[in-house]
Amino acid sequence: MAVERKQVFRFLKAVILPIFFGGFMALVFEPERYDTERIKGKNRIFFCGRTLAGADWWRNLYTLLLIISVSVLYAVFGGGWTTGSNPGLGIFLLVVTKVLVTMTISAWILAALSDPGIIPRSETPPEDLPVDVHPGHVAVKEVVINGVTIALNYCRTCQIWRPPRSSHCRICDNCVDTFDHHCTWLGNCIGSRNYGWFYLFVLYTDLLAAFTLWGSILFLVGFSNETAAERGVSGVEGLNIILSETPASVVLVCAIICFLTLLAFVPLLILHTRLIYINKTTKEHITKKTWENGKPYEDEEGCKHCGSVLCSERKVSTVWKSYNPAGCDLESRKESEVVSEENGLVSHQEVIEVVVDGNNIVEDSPELARFPSNSETPKVESS
Repeated sequence: MAVERKQVFRFLKAVILPIFFGGFMALVFEPERYDTERIKGKNRIFFCGRTLAGADWWRNLYTLLLIISVSVLYAVFGGGWTTGSNPGLGIFLLVVTKVLVTMTISAWILAALSDPGIIPRSETPPEDLPVDVHPGHVAVKEVVINGVTIALNYCRTCQIWRPPRSSHCRICDNCVDTFDHHCTWLGNCIGSRNYGWFYLFVLYTDLLAAFTLWGSILFLVGFSNETAAERGVSGVEGLNIILSETPASVVLVCAIICFLTLLAFVPLLILHTRLIYINKTTKEHITKKTWENGKPYEDEEGCKHCGSVLCSERKVSTVWKSYNPAGCDLESRKESEVVSEENGLVSHQEVIEVVVDGNNIVEDSPELARFPSNSETPKVESS
């Protein structure tokens, strides 16, 4: 199915916006503030509540330092010579790499310093939690969502029923909506709210590494040949001369770093492009998660899902101070779903505690403690 024109516009805005310091603007002028009372895990809040990072937030500083240092070193030691020997190509490479640096850092800010989709904890266990569940077992509640019967796993730490596709991150110690994985490069979880920015970060990083590697190779080959011609030696000897007598070794290190980055990030980009196309998360891919009774979420695939991931508005954060469950629409948080039971309807606020990960696979709990068979299976319906 073709991507809608509005989604194409949003995609172009998402790609072009970082060129104009979109990430920096979001960091400085973000009107929303994160509520420390709603974040009970190990996530960290910085810049007066404007940003939210993961438990190992310091890792993303290494990533940022690597991006900036390689780009600056190439521009200082390699870009100048390339511009002098071939002005057209040299200026082109410098401009492209600087634009890509800005876009990469902007995507880094939006992916690493924003809420991945944290589901707030409940102060008390849900009323329908079995009291006789063994500590080593996982309580499971069967519900019907979009006509599909699934089992919602209970999170003992957050005291909530996890909605489909969500999971509890053991590093950040929070349940995350549509949990994909915990990214060590960004030091943050990747979930429903920052997955698109994570994908763009990987894409921009690959492009930046490729262009920087291209410029570095042009510099090393051109400078070594020029030196070899001046001294009447071979090209290999000319390379040895510039590496030993000039700062060209710095550019060589940059080239090696870019090459290793491409080795790591190109397969990552291919993997996530495929996962977006088939509408799967990394965790579902690794654990080979299947839906025996059908998928409880909208089964988008192909270009339509690519458009949804990269072009749609981000979901409303449930840990913002301004977040109001009653005022949140179905499209942005799926929280206007209500659970229909024999004795009536569960309130909207309770649904946030019920809608939590049925997709989660709990490795340390092979046995499941199910609800009594005589209990009515609740149904999830759209209001």
